[in-house]
Amino acid sequence: MLLLLLPSLGQAALEDWHPTNQKLFKSYIVLNAVDVLQTFDLIDCQDNLAEQCPYAEGNRFVGTHPKKSEIILIKALSVYGAYALLDSQHKFLWPKDNTKAKFIALSIMNMIYIDTVYNNHSIGLKMSYQFNF
Repeated sequence: MLLLLLPSLGQAALEDWHPTNQKLFKSYIVLNAVDVLQTFDLIDCQDNLAEQCPYAEGNRFVGTHPKKSEIILIKALSVYGAYALLDSQHKFLWPKDNTKAKFIALSIMNMIYIDTVYNNHSIGLKMSYQFNF
């Protein structure tokens, strides 16, 4: 779902960014998608096991027992917001040549999500998701 948002994310085309920053932003989207799928695993556990489920969501925006639709909305908005801020041409956010600043910001964002996905996996949430048709 998040990958579908990429072409319509706003102001300038992602192709105008430095190639390294393009890759970092795409990996940020993938890490967010993995986090969404891990959260879906948590939601399925809560739905199937109720009080016996050992997991609770740590994201304060959605509470401890979120709905899948809430997760998709929050993630879509956060990815869009990140893109809009990174793509911003405002001088108070970024220097004139903002390639290095974007690189640093994207590196930090990716490190945070790598840690999030790893921690989710280490407590038992899956790194993959099976779609049932």
